[in-house]
Amino acid sequence: MTYTTVPNSFDCVKFSSEPVSECFFFPGSKEALMNMPNYPQPLIRPKITSFRIVDVAGKGKGLFSTRALKMGDLILTERPLLVCARGVALPRPLNFSDEQYFQYALDHLERNYEIAVNRMRPEAKEAFMALANCHTEDGSGPLVGIVRTNGLSLGGLRPGVEGDVGTYNAVCKDISRLNHSCSPNTVSQFGMASFSYSLYAVRDIADGEELTYPYMDVGVSAAKRQEDLAPYGFVCTCTACTDAAASDARRADIAAFNASASISLIEAGIAGADKFLGKYRVKISAQLKLVEQEGLESLSIYWVLLRTLMDVHIWRGEAKEASAYAARLDKIRWDADLAGDYKQFLDPKSSAYEKHKMWRKLYRR
Repeated sequence: MTYTTVPNSFDCVKFSSEPVSECFFFPGSKEALMNMPNYPQPLIRPKITSFRIVDVAGKGKGLFSTRALKMGDLILTERPLLVCARGVALPRPLNFSDEQYFQYALDHLERNYEIAVNRMRPEAKEAFMALANCHTEDGSGPLVGIVRTNGLSLGGLRPGVEGDVGTYNAVCKDISRLNHSCSPNTVSQFGMASFSYSLYAVRDIADGEELTYPYMDVGVSAAKRQEDLAPYGFVCTCTACTDAAASDARRADIAAFNASASISLIEAGIAGADKFLGKYRVKISAQLKLVEQEGLESLSIYWVLLRTLMDVHIWRGEAKEASAYAARLDKIRWDADLAGDYKQFLDPKSSAYEKHKMWRKLYRR
């Protein structure tokens, strides 16, 4: 295992005044990071502070907006205080029961985390130790408890290692203060080059509104969400949970809908595709309204629906309408993996429309 600071003074002297992350890495992760394209890069922070941290009744602390935010606005950027392995494989003493071995592993992990935390700058260590800990009764030490309560899943640093064992926990000063909602209004994206999280508004947020974040998969049923939230020590009372029957039905509909199921048939120019397309567009639009009603703009299905509607209008030769959906896609800045070729359709007068292989293929003369 390796303890390291990211970025360190050897990466770039000009980063010396920026916050850094203390890391407890498996072998190979540091090297994988150093070989990432464009690493290292400085933090790019918003010019205006858009949030404040306040005490929230029944929730501890939380983040609230200090100005009106638009969908896609960058709220904050920060490097994690700590990035650490979730566990370390240890030889099991022959006489240990399962419970004894589990406690043995937790104690060993606590000592590992202690080394990393003690490497932090004083202000970073103070911020870390001030975070909530809801794992005080399960054998976790204070540092392990803070990590388990506040850690965000961070992958991509163990090439060739999949699943949970290939994922680290990242604990942040501000993002880890966000309270949960099953209809979150923010989402984060991690950038390897700057080794930082960026927090974005996934829809318009009013001045003074609480900023919320998904702690787990919010696309599942209310019962499953409450089960997944149990380790955090609270019962969610968001509108999706208090009106679970209606919300569950809508979310099940969203999960079952495959927006691209008929794309290949339409592109193949099957007989009657133009008539089918009219009904298809109505269904896609209805699904989009469901996603927005449930506050699930953070899910990838939101992008898929917008992209599909843009394509539908291209097929129908409707550049003005297509460009409107391209503009909405352009606000989804929190997922770097999503295709960016929609940008060529932002201008309704762009020549990209006539060059598109399906331009006006389903145009009704």
